[in-house]
Parts: sequence; C-alpha cells; structure tokens
Amino acid sequence: MSGLAPFCIELQPAARADELLNDPQVFAMLRFTQKSRVDAANPGHIDIAMPPAGGQEYIEVWRSPHTLQPGQHGPVHYLYCDDFLFGSLYIGDQDFDDVADATAHAYQEIHDTLEQAGFPALLRMWNYFPRINEESHGLERYRSFCLGRHTALDAWHFPEEQLPAASAIGTLSEGMVIYFVAGKAPGIQIENPRQVSAFHYPPQYGPRSPSFSRATLMNEWGQLYISGTASIVGHETLHIDDVTGQFHEIMANIETVIDQANYASPINCKSLSDCQLIRIYLRNPTNRDLVAQLIKERFGPDLKYQLVQGDICRTDLLLEIEGMYAHCQ
Repeated sequence: MSGLAPFCIELQPAARADELLNDPQVFAMLRFTQKSRVDAANPGHIDIAMPPAGGQEYIEVWRSPHTLQPGQHGPVHYLYCDDFLFGSLYIGDQDFDDVADATAHAYQEIHDTLEQAGFPALLRMWNYFPRINEESHGLERYRSFCLGRHTALDAWHFPEEQLPAASAIGTLSEGMVIYFVAGKAPGIQIENPRQVSAFHYPPQYGPRSPSFSRATLMNEWGQLYISGTASIVGHETLHIDDVTGQFHEIMANIETVIDQANYASPINCKSLSDCQLIRIYLRNPTNRDLVAQLIKERFGPDLKYQLVQGDICRTDLLLEIEGMYAHCQ
C-alpha cells in the first residue's frame, strides 16, 4: 500500500485566490488566464496563457504539511523540503530565436539546479509555450521543443527508464513556462501497452522522439502522475475530426495506464475520477459543451476538472487530458 503524499493538489474556485494566499500550507497556486508569468519572488505563483474554455473557473492549489525553503539557480526558482522540490522558470520569446535552443537551455538550467539542490530525479514536467504547431527555422515548434529537450537530457545522460511524466501544450501568449516536481529517487515509469512509448516514436514525428513517460508512480508517496494523454494508439492519431471518438480513446488509454500502475504497485487510484487534478486541454473552445457532456455521461455531474484552451502537439489532436492522484489525509 502506498504511503501518504508529501504534497497534494486541489482545485478551488478562482474567487478564493486572495484568501488562499494566507494559508501557510499553500506553497503553489496556478492560474489559467490570458498571459504567462512566473512570480520570481513566489516561484509557486504561476500564470499560464490558457484561458478557461468553459465551466467553473478554478485555480490549482498545491498544499504541503512540510515547511518549504526557497532557492534559486539562474532562471530557476524553487521550493523544497526533505522529500521533494518544486521548481519553475520563465523564458521570454526575445531571449531565444529558436525553440530548440530555448528548451535545451531551460533543461540544462533545471539539471544544474537539481544537481546543486540534491534532487536528481525528475518526476513530472509541465511545458507551455506559444505557437506550438507553427513552423520556425524549417521545423514545427513542437518538434523543435522535442529536439531541444532530447539534446539536454542526452547531455545529462538521463536514463530512458527514468524519463518523467510530462505535458507540452501551446499557449495563447508569449513566453515559455516550465514547472516541475523532482525527488531524491526516481519513481516507477509506467508505459501503456496500447501505445508505442513516446521516446520510441518513429522518425516521421520529428528528428528526436518526445522524451517522456506515460505516467510516473511514486508509490512511497502515494502519488500517480498521468501525462497529457491523447487519442493515439500505437503511434498514430485515431478519430480525426471526431471529438467524441478522441475522448473515448483517451479514456481507454488513461484506464490502461492506471491499470498498469496498479499492476506495478497497487494504489487507491482506480479511475480518472479518483484524481484530485484533472485537466483537459481543448484546441477549439467551441467543443466545450460537447466535452462537458461527455464528462458528465461518463463520471456524473459532480466531477471537478479544469477545461482550458490550448493547442495540442499534433494538429489532428482535438483534446488532451492529464491527471494526478495523491493519497492524502
């Protein structure tokens, strides 16, 4: 049986933001809004340029019973305790002309930060930057991102079997925001037998495969990080131009990942509905009512989730869903 998580995430109404700033256990608050920003004075205060696409507007609240200490290395600002490190950084569009260079720089700075702080294991990454499907320097920006990330992790000699869970989504305004969770020891990498591992995708998807796992299980923490999950079987997109079909394929993929995690080490997460954090990235906000209805039909009317507007890594993908479960008191 898994242990208690050193931190937990919850969704709270956006109207409670000012009140929650005074809660001593809250170390991070994320808002999905019109402009990306990381508050250098408060590295857990992050704005992502993905406005709500419908339903109630939530803020993402991270809590821990532990006292966290602040730190900084270059552009990376972080908070840490004995168990984990939470870090974030922002890179302006004017700082790098090429997404690959910006990403390689960001990941090198993250590496140096974790090496200095003594938290070598990346567990979960969130990567957000604009115009993800546009071409720049002869390559789609998402593929450039994958190239830069691979370059940095390769120089880092980061083991393939320890690649973290991750999401990479296109925002609506300038600036690359990356935030992440790291630990002192790696978790259990969870892959999906319905899908080719992203890090083994064939060359048709870019010069370097995406460097992430389908999920990371931290059994001793009682946590499961489910990566951004799309309507992909094998390595191919299914249900093109069909939101309903893509939604149901995503559910099948997430259910399989959760089953694989429980096979590796049983946890209390049996369904996406057990997750405290559920985020749906929607390419076209006009599909919000359909997605809300699909969620209601599958999980009932009381499921709490974020629905935000963001571009997905492939132009034929209409939505992507991620989740996080934590065994909390």
